[in-house]
Amino acid sequence: MRIIENVLRIFYKKIYLLFMPTNIATVITFKIESTFEEWAKIIDSKESDVRHSEFYIKPLFRGFSKAYHKKVICINQMLERNIQKFVQANSEYIKSHIVDFTIMEESSWI
Repeated sequence: MRIIENVLRIFYKKIYLLFMPTNIATVITFKIESTFEEWAKIIDSKESDVRHSEFYIKPLFRGFSKAYHKKVICINQMLERNIQKFVQANSEYIKSHIVDFTIMEESSWI
């Protein structure tokens, strides 16, 4: 029964993301210390999907700088200010994947 509840919860969150009341695109840049491929494997994991869905974050694009491969860009659709909540709630998880948010830049787009 618990599995069905979890599946339904994730399903409803994904549906909510499709019809979010405010379409805010958040652009975030930061530095990683691993390779982009190693970092992308973590972001593509089921665990990351669950963590993102808890904050109604829908990843749209990610890439790295052509000039500096350790600088990453992420474009997400989410509710305003949810990225700060996500980072605060998951700071240890994020640090364990060698992500440096000290140079993080964020901008929101409608």
